[in-house]
Amino acid sequence: MKQGAGGLAPSHNLQISTDATHSLIVGVSVTQAASDEGLLPGALEEVKRNLGRLPRQVVTDAGFTTRATILEMAERGVDLIGGTVEREKRSRPGHGVDPAFGATAFTYVPEGDVYRCPNGQELRRRGTEHPRVGVLHHVYSAQTADCRGCAFRPKCCAGASPRRLYRLENAPAVAAFAEKMKTEAARAIYRLRAMVAEFPNAWLKAKIGLRQFRVRGLRKARCEALWACLAYNLAQWVRLRWKCQSAPA
Repeated sequence: MKQGAGGLAPSHNLQISTDATHSLIVGVSVTQAASDEGLLPGALEEVKRNLGRLPRQVVTDAGFTTRATILEMAERGVDLIGGTVEREKRSRPGHGVDPAFGATAFTYVPEGDVYRCPNGQELRRRGTEHPRVGVLHHVYSAQTADCRGCAFRPKCCAGASPRRLYRLENAPAVAAFAEKMKTEAARAIYRLRAMVAEFPNAWLKAKIGLRQFRVRGLRKARCEALWACLAYNLAQWVRLRWKCQSAPA
């Protein structure tokens, strides 16, 4: 993995799942993945093994919030609160197309699901592709006869005919997630993430000194991480017991 000071070195990625009610660690995963993308399903399986069920809701940062993860959480019935996803967009002009005839020069008409070109001709939807998970890729095309006699053809079609246009939008589950994350209720929950999720990491670094693993190999690193997290949970258990005993009757 890339290091903070530059260069590459053998490394491990430690993922901790924390219960929001008591701030206890309920899942520990150690991988060799350089990115957090795609790691949330595995982390939830670890939580399920420990607690016997999946959580009803999971809050995660933008590093874990991918379209594939959003779709999987929706399929599993887990309410995901996370970072934003890329908005829908239209494709950039193709090679040789004048910028004045780029996608933004075409007007989308939702009522007919068509695009209208600068010359007033319609581009109708010819199909839908799936270039990547969680994205719908709608393909629009004009009639060949309309482009063949158009005065703007050299600038618009770049020698090809008819003109094609592509519109990218999120899959329904991803679009629903994006709308949910615009609500104040979801944003309020997301603001609590740092307080719940980052404290155990800070504690392990400050109290245990777990800034790097002292062993080699994935199994040994996981064992070291589990011992450190057990120490954290024991300290939190003592705190919770003291809090209950000191509470007024």
